[in-house]
Amino acid sequence: MKNKVLLLGGLCIDETLECTNLPKVGQDIMIHSKQTQLGGSCLNVATLLKRLNKEPLIYSAIGDKDYLDAFQLFTEESFDTTCLYHEDGQTGSCTILVDETKERTFLTYRGIEGNFDEEHIPLELMEDVEWIYLSGIYLVYGLESQKIVPFLIRMIHQGKKIFFDLGSLVEQIEISLLKECVSLSSIIKGNDYEIKVLIERLQLQHITNILDSTLRIIIRTMGKDGSTTYLSENTLTVPSVDVSAIDTTGSGDAFVGAFIASMIDNLSIQECLEIATQYGSIATTHYGGRIPLNIKEA
Repeated sequence: MKNKVLLLGGLCIDETLECTNLPKVGQDIMIHSKQTQLGGSCLNVATLLKRLNKEPLIYSAIGDKDYLDAFQLFTEESFDTTCLYHEDGQTGSCTILVDETKERTFLTYRGIEGNFDEEHIPLELMEDVEWIYLSGIYLVYGLESQKIVPFLIRMIHQGKKIFFDLGSLVEQIEISLLKECVSLSSIIKGNDYEIKVLIERLQLQHITNILDSTLRIIIRTMGKDGSTTYLSENTLTVPSVDVSAIDTTGSGDAFVGAFIASMIDNLSIQECLEIATQYGSIATTHYGGRIPLNIKEA
């Protein structure tokens, strides 16, 4: 079984700030808590994959200042460090504001984690990879993002499949790059807002208009309203799981990680969705974007 998953999304520094209400323009507010840690959607997805006994390969450049901390975390949690490398420059960051509704607002700074050089992805590692996770946030780095397409095309010719997670910056992806990545994907996932943006940007009458022999599954997550998944032959709906949510950060990433892991296990699409929904819900019951590897399942 091919248990390895290549993750293209870039590592960044997450700073989570909890407050009662988001500030108005010019307003000064107090925050209740502050946490700083290595993060990024690919790390969140990778943690869930590892939790479900898969082997995530995170590809990312990281600044010299943060490299030792990243390498230490990877070593402590037994992540493969092969595709992690350091470069001169500053690692990007994401400031996450969490208000009393438990929703989150992101402030993202792009750094050298968006650099792409496939020489840092050994070909022998790819022999055991079936799925490649692609974060939409990784496609807003200009010319660096354009370098990804030829690599993805070659990987598809080798039998790899692309899971394209649209991400909150989907409206900022250059339109031709967005179209190319959609056309290369086997699965696309987005929340309600991200799917609506994709429909508008591609000028579709309905999201199912892009389903074809390559793109087989489109997943639309809707928070407490569960998810709707579009297949060429039918539509699947899965309700949300009732939990005591305290922070929705990373819930979508946990969903994706569990879904990919379940696909690797050759489960049905319905089973994949149910398991993904469970883990997406678990992710909202603790702070931060990652479900700790030692936390018990709900």
